[in-house]
Amino acid sequence: MSDNAFIVFLKSSLFIRLVLSILIIVDGYMIITPVFGAYTDYIDWRANGFSEWLKSLGFMKLLDIPRFLLGISLISLSLFMLNGARIAWVFSLFLLAIISFVDLKIATENIHQGYFSLGLFSALSVFWRRYHHHSLTSAGFVAVTCIIALLLYSIFGTLYIGNEFLPVVKDGTTAFYFALVCMTTVGFGDIVPVSTDARVFTVTVIILGITIFTTSVVYVVGLLAKGTKEIVRKRFSYMKNHYVVIGSTPTAVSVYQGLKNRDLPVAVICQESHRAHYPEKDNIVTGDPTSTALLAEANVKQAQYVLIMTDSDALSTFVLLGVKQLVNANKDVKTIVLVNQESNMDKIRLLEPDMLFSLSSLGGEVLMRVLCGETISNASMSDILLNKMVKN
Repeated sequence: MSDNAFIVFLKSSLFIRLVLSILIIVDGYMIITPVFGAYTDYIDWRANGFSEWLKSLGFMKLLDIPRFLLGISLISLSLFMLNGARIAWVFSLFLLAIISFVDLKIATENIHQGYFSLGLFSALSVFWRRYHHHSLTSAGFVAVTCIIALLLYSIFGTLYIGNEFLPVVKDGTTAFYFALVCMTTVGFGDIVPVSTDARVFTVTVIILGITIFTTSVVYVVGLLAKGTKEIVRKRFSYMKNHYVVIGSTPTAVSVYQGLKNRDLPVAVICQESHRAHYPEKDNIVTGDPTSTALLAEANVKQAQYVLIMTDSDALSTFVLLGVKQLVNANKDVKTIVLVNQESNMDKIRLLEPDMLFSLSSLGGEVLMRVLCGETISNASMSDILLNKMVKN
């Protein structure tokens, strides 16, 4: 039994992620070890201070700082990859691609390191399905960590070659400002690199800013939007005896507002292009209203009324069929259909909604009663709706 369990573990996604995470940690360690060793060959930073140690490095050594940060970033990302975080997989794939390209094409003295990173890149590409976990917490942490690492590199690099900018960058505040301007690719032009070294450094900050900074922000914003939709879906799952308004016609919006004003539980299904007709933070789900999956998300099975008020009778017919399929014989769920063209009244009536009405017929009946001097009361309005408009 234990042997079978061990074999199952070897074939599991967790084992694959564990092996890949360990290999990435090894890759990161192999990257930072020679860089760190090269730094300590110059001045002992513990005896002379960090500033003197940094200044003792030539510009080519400064270019090793991104490599060092890449190694540290890979080790950090491997911890999140063990949990199957998709954003950690994305950034690891991106970093491995950079390392492989640099080691195989530019820094050929690290060619073995390049092949190792390329192999890991291929392995991650093959097992991409193993990294399917989307977490706002891990996404935020990874994104913030990458942005901070890029910011530190930009600030220290700017201070290190501050004399090669015009005007000269001498303080951390100015370096921080220049780093943000480069990372966000704004480029005001008030601080200009005047040497080749400064221009190359600025280009590296811009490229990393476009990739890391932009990707991080977009990914986190996307997860926030997805998280908002999940919150709305969870609200629907707890709703019972509620009203479901389907459509975005003026009548549907008016009915929705009336229900909300009476503090009644209401959910709305509408097409994505019509989302602006409803308040931003209410219980709105967008998509194809004929989809049974979308109808199920609005929990129509436990609704009190389903009000189908689209701008197309054909669309309303398919929506009604979907609702009937989900509700089955549950007579507690009442269906109400708005008919746009009077000629379609008898056709939609064949589907046996609990109530259907046409605004033109309803308006004409009310107008005739006014012209004939008949009193219109709540009872007479109910009679118009229930007796005149419904003939099941």
